[in-house]
Amino acid sequence: MKKPKKTEDPAPGLFGAASTSAPEPQKRSKCFFSFSYSKMALYEECPLKYKFKYVDKIKEEPKYYFAFGHSIHHALEFLYAVKAPPFPAVGEVLEAFRKDWNLKSCLEKGYKDPAKADGDYQKGLEMLSAYYRHHDGRFKLPFLLEYGADVEVDGMVVRIIADKIEYLGKGELALVDYKTGKDVRRRPDQLHMYQKICELDPRLRERVHEVYGDKVPVLRIKQMLYYHVPTLKEYAFDRAEDAEIGVFWERALGVAENIRAARFDPSPGERQCAWCDYKKLCPHFCGGEERRPAAAPEAEAVGELVDSYGRLREKLDEMSARAEELKARIISLADGAEVLAGKEYELNIKRVEKTEFRNREAVIAALNEFDLYQKALGLTIKNITALMSDPSVPEAAREKLLRLAGKSRVFDLIPRKKT
Repeated sequence: MKKPKKTEDPAPGLFGAASTSAPEPQKRSKCFFSFSYSKMALYEECPLKYKFKYVDKIKEEPKYYFAFGHSIHHALEFLYAVKAPPFPAVGEVLEAFRKDWNLKSCLEKGYKDPAKADGDYQKGLEMLSAYYRHHDGRFKLPFLLEYGADVEVDGMVVRIIADKIEYLGKGELALVDYKTGKDVRRRPDQLHMYQKICELDPRLRERVHEVYGDKVPVLRIKQMLYYHVPTLKEYAFDRAEDAEIGVFWERALGVAENIRAARFDPSPGERQCAWCDYKKLCPHFCGGEERRPAAAPEAEAVGELVDSYGRLREKLDEMSARAEELKARIISLADGAEVLAGKEYELNIKRVEKTEFRNREAVIAALNEFDLYQKALGLTIKNITALMSDPSVPEAAREKLLRLAGKSRVFDLIPRKKT
């Protein structure tokens, strides 16, 4: 990763309020609809709950898991928000956690049992200590922390706050989103929202130029991951293809349209209703007594999910096939051009040489012959290719692998909407 230029600006905040060095949100047009991933997720959980929270502005009860996560994030912000190494010692990080934890009482944080609060406090200390030990000696200054952006797109002002952004050079970024709750399998929907908005955000390109001196026409998210702090696990996702982002965005636009049309019918269910603070206001509850509709047979519910998934995959496959067809036609007509323009979009065309090994058995034999199999780390194309330019590898081995290698050209089309 390229080192940032020295600057007198303080580092942005990581998880709390955006700091002074984060870009100022764009001014909102009055006709634009304010949207975010959290709004989308809540509406999909229950449209009526969305109305109570965002339209009627009825506050929810404080949730202890939000308070716990906030204090963990505050401590991590303290750890990374330095202008230059050295980073704070582990004791200083734990003290930052303690100070934020003590800003509110147990009840203000949402704890009804003080013993539970004390247990979470100790858990937080242990969690941060383990995180520090795991990364000690490998801490890196991030490009941006708690980057907040408001981007106007499709009649909406979409708000994101990215926990951490790393700059990989050549206009490529890596996104990190920290999680402190249960270790569950998470869909990359939130990361898809971040990918789309970051790549549309002109202020982010300006920030790259300001910090690293790189003037790039377009930014691309190369890597995304959820970092689960309690277990130190990283759940990585590759950049989502345009067709996948397209399907996700159609879903987001559908949610936004329903909100604009004031479609706020309740969506009762065990998961949605279990911890809902609005039961007394909900037509499916009366005086706190739940009146749930009869549950659909399990087989029927599974069938609906199967059909929904099938329809989405069909649409995704159709869009992917159409995108590949258009890509092939564009490449055939590009005639070596690096940039092509339409009325609405520009395309940057990247040409990358790709190495292929079609005779797997011959490659394995060659690696074993020169005792290079372990060095190739399980026959990944990247590492076998690296052996061919490694001066420590015998020349005869490099020549043999070179004869087995095939070269092809891969084209990557990078669209950018014209302003």
